[in-house]
Amino acid sequence: MPVPNPFSQPKLPLQVILRASPELLGMMELLLEEEVLALTRPIDTHTPELVVIVEDAAWPALATRLTKIAQAQGETFTMHATLLREIDWVSKVQKDFPAFSIGPFYIYASHHGAEIPKHHLPLLIEAAAAFGTGEHDTTSGCLLALAWVKKTRKPPRRVMDMGCGTAILAMAAARLWPAAQVLALDNDAGAVRTARENVRVNRLPRIRTGQSNGYRHRIAKGTHPQVLVANILARPLMKMAREAAHQLAPGGTLILSGLLTHQERMVLFAHHHHGVRLKYRLRRGRWSVLVLARAPIHRTTG
Repeated sequence: MPVPNPFSQPKLPLQVILRASPELLGMMELLLEEEVLALTRPIDTHTPELVVIVEDAAWPALATRLTKIAQAQGETFTMHATLLREIDWVSKVQKDFPAFSIGPFYIYASHHGAEIPKHHLPLLIEAAAAFGTGEHDTTSGCLLALAWVKKTRKPPRRVMDMGCGTAILAMAAARLWPAAQVLALDNDAGAVRTARENVRVNRLPRIRTGQSNGYRHRIAKGTHPQVLVANILARPLMKMAREAAHQLAPGGTLILSGLLTHQERMVLFAHHHHGVRLKYRLRRGRWSVLVLARAPIHRTTG
């Protein structure tokens, strides 16, 4: 099934400018990135802000969800919405999404051309899926964590990307370990369609995509990956700690992100309780990536 075209304009598109603390804006960005037509975080403004393009009819429900997040964090935010006229969305997204390198990866869209820098692993994310491109600190942190894992353990046979979004992390794993079987899962059907299309255009047949609400769905059960990545949010990570630990193969590596640095302790505690321990910590801005490991099974002979 083809990915819906995000450049087909609704009758009443809105531009919403959100202003809040950098931490709260980061959480909002994670919530909105697969729910809106486009979003960007300008770097040339004095006040931290997030600019969102969204269908007029969809905005009230999203605004309510953002308010609940802010209240849960004990913070406030402001928003300013204006109706937009006809805009060349393709040109806008291409301008806002330049090609860039992060660790060993080169992330680009087809409009950048096919020339890949030497010694880089290519990840093609089309402009139609420009949200979730690796620019957010959580995603770029996970890409760097995967590169670190590549240097510190033997190649895994199985990899899982839980909450895959555009499947950028699943594709990164497939580039790092070409012989591995990779499973990319998300609970959102639209994200799965986008992931499947990205896997296709990147020609990575060893990646399997599917819709699953956590680890309990039949598609996820019994896979026991040696590397498991979950870039979600702190609370879901804690709720899913038991399932993640049991899903992970003995001696396996678990990469967690979507959490703020002050949330590290509670996320680690939830996972330590189920037998996985911290091996490496990476911080980017206010966001954290935790790399944990499950102890291997030591067989004894009698």
